[in-house]
Amino acid sequence: MNFTSLGGTDARLIDLKVHADNRGSFARVWCQALFDDAAVAFRPVQGNTSLTKTRGAVRGMHFQRAPHADAKVVRCSYGRIHDVIVDLREGSKTLGEVYHVELGADDGKMLFIPAGFAHGFQTLSEDTIVEYLMGDAYYPELYDGARYDDPLLSIKWPEPVTEMSDKDRTWPDLQARMPWLERSVA
Repeated sequence: MNFTSLGGTDARLIDLKVHADNRGSFARVWCQALFDDAAVAFRPVQGNTSLTKTRGAVRGMHFQRAPHADAKVVRCSYGRIHDVIVDLREGSKTLGEVYHVELGADDGKMLFIPAGFAHGFQTLSEDTIVEYLMGDAYYPELYDGARYDDPLLSIKWPEPVTEMSDKDRTWPDLQARMPWLERSVA
């Protein structure tokens, strides 16, 4: 695995070492020792997967609030996604910055997302499968999000949005909930 910082943050794009032959390919997607060697403090406690049937659908922007803010590792195991993360950590030098990465089943890449970042993606193919390793348990009372079109974030999605959940469509504006974010983006 090769770990590359995204824009000076502690988020990392992870290139997997893919071994291919006439049968197909093999790659290790988790190794605690390699994460430790790369100084990425992450220990998964839960694994999740999502199937999104429609191209152009958006899931996110999701995060879990303190005291159980959750780091995660995300990879697209079938299809292709436009992955987006936003640093929401008060006092962070990259507070409010938006980062875009394309992940696909055929590119051998994963994304490490630190705790305190919002995360979402848009599908670039039909029947897309995304897998997540989560760094903390799910606490429904701490689950939160931002709309895909929150004016404070100004996220540029590559395709017209075709589908999303009602919850993702109706998150309240971040401006009223996170005043520290407003100051950094202004």
